[in-house]
Amino acid sequence: MNSSPSKSAWSQRLSLLGLMVTHITITGGGYVFNKLALREFHPIAFGFWRLTIGLFGLTAVALIARAWPKIERRDWPRVILLALVAVPVNQLIYLYGMSLTMPSHAALLYGTTAVFALFLSAALGYEKILPHKVVAIIVALAGLALVVSRGGPVDFHSQMFLGDLLIFTAVLAWATYTVLGKPLVVKYGALPMTCLLLIVGTVISLPFLIHHAMIQDYSRITWIGWSGAFYSGLMLTIVAYVVWYSILTRVEPAQVAILTTPQPVVATTLSAYFVGEVIGWPLVFGGLLVIAGVILMDAPAFMRRAERLRRKVTG
Repeated sequence: MNSSPSKSAWSQRLSLLGLMVTHITITGGGYVFNKLALREFHPIAFGFWRLTIGLFGLTAVALIARAWPKIERRDWPRVILLALVAVPVNQLIYLYGMSLTMPSHAALLYGTTAVFALFLSAALGYEKILPHKVVAIIVALAGLALVVSRGGPVDFHSQMFLGDLLIFTAVLAWATYTVLGKPLVVKYGALPMTCLLLIVGTVISLPFLIHHAMIQDYSRITWIGWSGAFYSGLMLTIVAYVVWYSILTRVEPAQVAILTTPQPVVATTLSAYFVGEVIGWPLVFGGLLVIAGVILMDAPAFMRRAERLRRKVTG
């Protein structure tokens, strides 16, 4: 047996593992950075600085990578719609929700994006909901219910519930963006379309955010708040996306959800240490159910790919 293909396969695995650890750490830590910064910033003022910093970074990435697509005129209405969904709807609602809830809740809610994307895909006739995915959805939603209720009756008037509801709305927006944006991604490429949509959405949003940025009391903003703004604008908006697309060149998109399941664990661990979040049994068991549901959704496809890779290594 030739050892060269085997070494190459292991090198690819280690490279993928490094990228996944990097992405999970950056995004999992992002919930904590945002939560700490939002203790000092108004959500809209924070959104202004996050988007402004990200705008310069995204423009630089688009220019360096030459990732500025030539959009056909008939596609512009969808581009603008998706840009609105991705930035003012998804990101700003997320920031409001993040100011009220805990990082662990936000991470677990975003972890179910694939569930709601599947619902929308099925409704539009893009995909069929197979029996194992029905079970996966039930398991994931049961986990979410346990996390949001915290193991008891839901307090519909609490700030935590309102924050979870806003995050849930942002997740629905992100799932919509994921499904409706797929034809444009296939047509123009993932990185070019992501850069374009986020830049267009940011340019549309910024004029409406300037007022809150101007009236923000900056005397109460410490290095923690500014660190959150720069982390969110640079690490989450740029570095995480670059790493993400590097991962997508190695793994099928449908299987990425399985590999990113440790993200809520990272977010929860960091939140317990830096934010002071209390980790109770509903969060632990609910989180495990959510993660199990997400894994179950794409487990068959993931196992088939793993078997093909094993045959390449040993064959």
